[in-house]
Amino acid sequence: MTRPAIRVVDLTARLGDQALAQCAGTSPPTPPGSDGRRIVRPGASPSGPALEWVKPPRHLDELSPGAGPDALFLLVGPGSVRAATEVFQRAVDAGVPRIHALLAPNALVEESALRSMVPRSDDARRLYRLPDSSAETLWFVLIDELDRWPTPQGPAAFPPSDLTKVPMSNNLQQSMSAAMTIDGAMSAALVDYRSGMCLAQAGSGLNLELAAAGNTQVVRAKLQTMEALGLRKGGIEDILITLADQYHLIRLVPNNAGLFLYLVLDRAKGNLALARYKLTEIERGLKV
Repeated sequence: MTRPAIRVVDLTARLGDQALAQCAGTSPPTPPGSDGRRIVRPGASPSGPALEWVKPPRHLDELSPGAGPDALFLLVGPGSVRAATEVFQRAVDAGVPRIHALLAPNALVEESALRSMVPRSDDARRLYRLPDSSAETLWFVLIDELDRWPTPQGPAAFPPSDLTKVPMSNNLQQSMSAAMTIDGAMSAALVDYRSGMCLAQAGSGLNLELAAAGNTQVVRAKLQTMEALGLRKGGIEDILITLADQYHLIRLVPNNAGLFLYLVLDRAKGNLALARYKLTEIERGLKV
């Protein structure tokens, strides 16, 4: 099956570069004098989905009718209103099937300008304001949207995860079953962040293998940051990423170095305090 062509246009001053540096497994830097394109792979696998990452003004002329990508992610920072509206309109004129703008929290002028270009009933063109300006959040939301978006090839371009894909011991299967009993739980996984492998998983509606690879980069980046700051005492307990309708909780397993539990919660149904408590109980019984 042909992979969809996915392009990321980065209009942020530093946030996009920080996300690439801290979280992404990228190809080597583009040599001086080349066209400036980067091929970015969210996971460690060379066969995984690839993003073409560009920074304007390069390649805007390529968004002509019939020549655009299958999907376009527009990363928007403050001070980019002219470029953002130009890229968005060119993508519309080129007939790009899916256009999604991820806006920094302080890109208010840009959000107002773009919102006037997005029909309320058009699900193919979407705006999303990031909850914060961290590189980890930007990278996670990008991975999440990459996974959930339909493409011209259909949803099977990124098939959903299920319990049959990963052989699990009885202990791991019981742990995943316990995680799914948490109020509001939508998906759960146990991940080895040394390799990026998903050791166990449960739930539906999310490609957990892709999420495992993306969250592995988030955990590694956060651990490196804490190490650089000299904040080693006690280690990291968990990392929380809050979306409009979901909580994504990454909880490092203290008695199994190199592992983390990953839980996706419905914000309307879940309780974070209870979820953390239940995950603590689950991690005590893990046998890997």
